[in-house]
Amino acid sequence: MPTIAYISQYLPRLTETFVYREIEALRQQGFTILTLSIKTPDPANLSAESMEMFRSTRFFAPVKVGSVMRAQLHFLLRRPWRYLSTLWFVLTRPGESISVRRRTFGHFIGAVYHAIYLKRHDTEHIHAHFSGNSATYAFVISRLLDISFSFTAHNSLFVDQLILQPKIDAARFIVSISEYTRRYIENFSDNRPEIGAKIHIVRCGIEPEQFSPRMLPSNPSEPPLIFSVARMDARKGLPYLIDGCRLLKDRGVSFRCVIGGDGEQMPLIRQKIADYGLEDDVTLLGFVMQEDLQTWLDQAAMLILPCIVAADGDVDGIPVTLMEAMAKQVPVVSTAVSGIPELIEDGVDGILVAQKDAAALADGIQTLLENRGLAEKIGAAGREKVIAEFDVFQNAERLAQLFQSNLR
Repeated sequence: MPTIAYISQYLPRLTETFVYREIEALRQQGFTILTLSIKTPDPANLSAESMEMFRSTRFFAPVKVGSVMRAQLHFLLRRPWRYLSTLWFVLTRPGESISVRRRTFGHFIGAVYHAIYLKRHDTEHIHAHFSGNSATYAFVISRLLDISFSFTAHNSLFVDQLILQPKIDAARFIVSISEYTRRYIENFSDNRPEIGAKIHIVRCGIEPEQFSPRMLPSNPSEPPLIFSVARMDARKGLPYLIDGCRLLKDRGVSFRCVIGGDGEQMPLIRQKIADYGLEDDVTLLGFVMQEDLQTWLDQAAMLILPCIVAADGDVDGIPVTLMEAMAKQVPVVSTAVSGIPELIEDGVDGILVAQKDAAALADGIQTLLENRGLAEKIGAAGREKVIAEFDVFQNAERLAQLFQSNLR
């Protein structure tokens, strides 16, 4: 098996469990995988299951100036043409702003630092998660070491297109998490056949056995729990959940809503709760560790994730949180944006509503609250969908085949 490096912005990361689960699944198939991270995550914000990977990952930041400079000199003296031509290439792409060029220069310096480490370990291929910063690192490293690279395209592709076309053109292959993303890459590349041929859909996944079906109580507690957990970015649409809760309360529907997560929209969400007088109805938890997530899912009547296309074009891919809830047979309500309809078929294994429509969201929640039989049927179908299409080990087998067929 070839030695492969994986790189991401933060590795591991609490909100990106799909990355380290994928790596562990590949290791179980016999791959030697080195893990690299551009930044160093705070161990206090990591789940216990990811700590072993944290301890074995090589980080660039905080910057070790002496080591970084020695790496630059190593390649400048031993591979001057590769070093200088790659630096010139990434800094001279047409149409890029000065701030983007500064950012790219920082990526080049960090990539050189990681490249000398991968050279010592005879790395044959590097794979990046996300098409932005980490794929730029992989692109630079591949040129310096004359090895192949690939990347997995997630939602960041829609808003962060840093030297994107050169990376698409140079990648040995591209992994897309959804048909929606695949079509986007093809259109971005003018629908060239050679680009379409190198894109492969491999779903992000979970370990279904870690999310076994919950035991449903014969007499559910009242009021029923509406649960949501997400990083509080604009694309998650959580303010619309607060709007929906207000409508449910006005309708006299009994519920309590608990929301886990933190982020830039926390102040807005807190303010909405106060403005609507929902302090006794909606609770904000802050960060929810992976170890605590299942406890909340076991209690939840449903999981809500009202994703939207944000003003800057940012949008989710296929949220893993939805997969985790579905694996536990918790019925889900989400929106028909991006790749989510590839996970949820409306009325079959979840409920989909229009984005930014609080009334439709409230209707979907109320439907599940008032029809327990439908909720249980949707929950059971949701688990079947995840097992069939979003099992991390099955999808790792597809990735393994891609690596083996492309690295011969």
